[in-house]
Amino acid sequence: MSTFSSLNRRAFLKSLAATGAVGSLSPAQLLANTGKKAPSWQNWSGNQSASPSQLVYATDENVVLDTVRNSTGTLRAFGGSHSFSGIVPTDDTLISLEPMAGMRGADANVFRYGGGTRLAMASAMAYEQGYSFTNEPDINLQSLAGAIATSTHGTGLGLQSLSGQVESLRLITPDGEPLELTAADGDRFLAACCNVGALGVVTEIGFRHEPAFRLEEHTWTLPLREAMDFVEKEKDNFRHIEFFAFPLGDQAIVKTMGITTDPQDSPTRADDNDLLEMVSKLAMQAGWLTPTLQKLSTLFVEDSRYVGPANIVFANHRTVRFNEMEYTVPAEQGIACLEEVCAAIREHDINVFFPIEFRYVAADDNLLSMFHQQAGASLSIHQYFEQDYQPLFDVVEPILRRYAGRPHWGKIHSLGRKELADLYPAFDRFQAVRKELDPRERMLNPHLKRLFL
Repeated sequence: MSTFSSLNRRAFLKSLAATGAVGSLSPAQLLANTGKKAPSWQNWSGNQSASPSQLVYATDENVVLDTVRNSTGTLRAFGGSHSFSGIVPTDDTLISLEPMAGMRGADANVFRYGGGTRLAMASAMAYEQGYSFTNEPDINLQSLAGAIATSTHGTGLGLQSLSGQVESLRLITPDGEPLELTAADGDRFLAACCNVGALGVVTEIGFRHEPAFRLEEHTWTLPLREAMDFVEKEKDNFRHIEFFAFPLGDQAIVKTMGITTDPQDSPTRADDNDLLEMVSKLAMQAGWLTPTLQKLSTLFVEDSRYVGPANIVFANHRTVRFNEMEYTVPAEQGIACLEEVCAAIREHDINVFFPIEFRYVAADDNLLSMFHQQAGASLSIHQYFEQDYQPLFDVVEPILRRYAGRPHWGKIHSLGRKELADLYPAFDRFQAVRKELDPRERMLNPHLKRLFL
C-alpha cells in the first residue's frame, strides 16, 4: 500500500530476520502466486468473476448502442475492475469500456473524457493542458465511469469525491437512448453522478478542473492515540489529511498534503510492493507475529516529504492485492467509530496486517453519494486477498452500521434495500429515476437486485 512508500526496506528486513520469522518460510512460499486460471472476467482482487454469454469491447458509442439495442437479458459494464462488491458480474452481456478512453474536448476548465478513461490518463492529460483534478484518490487505475458510479474519493474535509466534480455526462439508457445530462436535468443528473451502474452505460464525462497545481506530501509515524488526536485537531488546517491505523501494533502512519510553489520534483518513490507482499504472506501464515510486523512497519517508515505535480503526488503504485470494506460515517463521529473498530479487532484477536485507512470527504448533493448532504469520515478496512476477509468484516461492520455508516458502493458490505433506504435520504428519489430509465430492470444483476428490489 501507499503507506510504505517511505519504508526503510533494508532496516525492516534486518529487524524481521532477527525475529527468526523470515527463515521459517522460503522465498517461494512467501511470494507464491495463487496459480488460479483467470475466468472470462475477474476484478483486481479476484473475489468477483463472471463468464458472460457475450463480452463486448466497446470501441465507440455506436458499439454500446448496438449492444444495448440488440442484446437480451441483464446488461452490465465495467472499466478498471477495481470494485470489490458484486456490481459487475452477469451471465448475460458484459460491456468493457476500456477502449473508450481519452480526452474528447474541453471548454474552459471543463474537460470531457471517454467513460473508459483511466483516472491516471485523464489526470496526466489535464495537467499537460494546464489543469488538475480538484482531488483524487491514491489509486488512479479506475475508469472514470466506474469511479463516479461508486463515488470514489480522496481525502480532505473541504473537497468532494470525483462524483462531486462532474459537470456533465452522456448516458446510454437500457433502451438505447442517449442522454446528455447536466445540473439543469435535476434528479436525473444527481442520480447519474453516483449511479452504481444501475441507470445505463456512461460513455462520456465532463469534469470541472482547477488550474494545475503542485503538492507537497508529508508522511510520518505516531502512536495510534496521538495520530487520532492530531487528525481530529488538525482536520480543518490541511487541504488533505489522512492516516493509516495499525490496531494490533498500536501505531499509525500520518499523511498530509498541501499546495506548494516548490518547483523541484522529488525523486520517484521507492517501490516496496515485493516487501509488502512478503510481509502480508508472513502475517497470514504466522498470525502471532502480526502485532510485531505492524510495529516494525511503522518503526522503519521515515519522516519524509515528497514534491511534484498533483497527478503524480496523489497516485501510489499498488500491486499487492487486498479485499476491502469501507463505510462513511458523519465526520464528527469518525474518530470515535475508529476507536471502537480498533478495540473490536484487538478484542476478537483478528489477524489483519493491512492498516485501516481514515479519510475525510466534503458533502455533496448526489442522490446516492455516501456524502449526500453531510461531510463524512471514511473508514477503509483491508484484508490481504489470500486471507478470508469474512471474520474481519463480520466484526467491524456492525460497529460501522451503529454509527449510521453508509457503505461504499464498490466495496464489500451486507446491506440490502431496506437498510440502504434508511441510510440514504434521497434513496427514493434515486429509485424513481432508476425505474424511469430502466423499467425492464435490465441493469440489475443479483447484487443490484439486493440493493434496489
